[in-house]
Amino acid sequence: MKTAQLVEQIPNLNTFKKYGRVTRVVGLMIESQGPESSIGDVCKIHVQTSKNGPQVMLAEVVGFKDEIVILMPYSSLKEISIGCLVEGTGTPLEVKVGPELIGQVLDAMGNPFDGQSLPKGLISVQTEKEPPNPLHRPPIDEQLEVGVKAIDGMLTVGSGQRVGIFAGSGVGKSTLLGMIARNTKADINVIALVGERGREVREFIERDLGPEGLSRSVVVAATSDQPALMRIKAAFTATAIAEYFRDQGKNVMLMMDSVTRVAMAQREIGLAVGEPPATRGYTPSVFAILPSLLERSGTNINGTITCLLYTSPS
Repeated sequence: MKTAQLVEQIPNLNTFKKYGRVTRVVGLMIESQGPESSIGDVCKIHVQTSKNGPQVMLAEVVGFKDEIVILMPYSSLKEISIGCLVEGTGTPLEVKVGPELIGQVLDAMGNPFDGQSLPKGLISVQTEKEPPNPLHRPPIDEQLEVGVKAIDGMLTVGSGQRVGIFAGSGVGKSTLLGMIARNTKADINVIALVGERGREVREFIERDLGPEGLSRSVVVAATSDQPALMRIKAAFTATAIAEYFRDQGKNVMLMMDSVTRVAMAQREIGLAVGEPPATRGYTPSVFAILPSLLERSGTNINGTITCLLYTSPS
């Protein structure tokens, strides 16, 4: 960015930081007196750990109660205490995206799962966006070969279509996912593993996906032991990465295993903030978050996202 452009942005800068204090911790939720914030904003909670000294924990604003801000952390509630300083960032969660992510295994925050640094040259995008304008979606008129003869021959998939794969546990959904990732004619795969057991993530990458599949894929994983918010963010992060490649003119294969666990994670958050349970115990926010997430895939004027949604009985 040129110097003149930077100077023009100076009047728009917010030079004041907004702070609050932790007043209560109930179950999965942190209640804070301030800071001024909006739903979805990320806040930094400054904690004093016994081993490593001062640390910063990230949390997201998920609700309000009178003048109390309700936060859900991206990590464990350990070390949180009354009076911890809460710093508002004023922005929602952003992740880094770019072609350099191909072949990477990321966590729900978009960071490499192996603890390494992200590649250079990436740009930041928000994980939550609006779906494309319905009138800007080209019709689905081309077949996308997924590399599985039974599907390509009898149940063809259109480029930009959303397809649900319904099956119980242990019947081969992950094996099918790996077959498609290795053999599809799509330009790139984005794979979201939501709520998988810890051992299954590595097994899938090494056995089902393999080096061939990983070399043309971006994997985003959130295991079952991680907080519900992280499991939801894995789906949103994967979708944001897929949108980036679609906007670059690519035909993207987005596979989510499973959307059922996304709904269960949102139910967990909804019940924690006091939403009434509705159909089968799912809270109203579940039926709002799923369309807003799934409608982001499909076609736009640049490229396509073909979405395979793995679901299981619940």
